[in-house]
Amino acid sequence: MYQGRSRCPPQKSYKQSARTAQMIGLVLIGLGLLLLFLCIPGWAWAALAGCLLVAVGFLLIRASRR
Repeated sequence: MYQGRSRCPPQKSYKQSARTAQMIGLVLIGLGLLLLFLCIPGWAWAALAGCLLVAVGFLLIRASRR
């Protein structure tokens, strides 16, 4: 009688989460670049943190496009 079909078709919600991940990645890249450029003459650890933020943002954008 019912034959295993549901009344509601499955919904795909991964598009919105991919867009959110891209936006977070862009913000992380921007913050990392800002921190990197502001701390070039100063503290080397802050510059390293800026590089890490850029790398994490890039990886997040790349992962969200898959």
